[in-house]
Amino acid sequence: MTKSTPEKIRRSSADALKMVYYVIIGLAITVALHRTFVKDGLFVGFQCFTQELDRLFLLLALIFTICRFVHGASIHLDVPSNKRYKPLVDFVGFFFQASCFYLMALTLDKPITFSILFAIMLLADAIWLIVLLAIKYIEELSATVVKQWLWSDFLIVVLLIILCVIQTKVVHWVEFIILLIALVAAALDYLLNKNFYFPSSIPNQHG
Repeated sequence: MTKSTPEKIRRSSADALKMVYYVIIGLAITVALHRTFVKDGLFVGFQCFTQELDRLFLLLALIFTICRFVHGASIHLDVPSNKRYKPLVDFVGFFFQASCFYLMALTLDKPITFSILFAIMLLADAIWLIVLLAIKYIEELSATVVKQWLWSDFLIVVLLIILCVIQTKVVHWVEFIILLIALVAAALDYLLNKNFYFPSSIPNQHG
């Protein structure tokens, strides 16, 4: 029987966290799809492009946001670390993030509530990043990537607050504006941080 080493135990802790995180994210996506494409137990078909178009906009906004956050989280969790309590810190941050995504999935028919939850998730993400930096628990991120994420989080929060304040004036455009914000944020994130998400080369493995 192979003896467990601290490295293997830390790896197991990270894997367990990923399992919980992915399950909640999967549930969020499932709920969002169900609320968009199913009504009274029946598939709505092309109605999602007419009667349910606003809900479809928020579904896409949620998916775009989940994709980039889960992508970054997966890379973060796969990086080996000798920090003793890093799995616990990661669990708190990612569990809260995934829970916000699940709640957002439940509010596709309530754009203002969706926006508030979106803003709360982004604020929590920014605070969590700052805490990780302060305790030196981020090892795989460059200062440029962290700075871009923080600016993105705070800017989107400001835009969502403005949207909530003026929502009565743009009531027919709220969902589309949220989708546009999420789409631009995802596009810029992947464009500006392409070397983090998609490294240009992989070191040769020997032995």
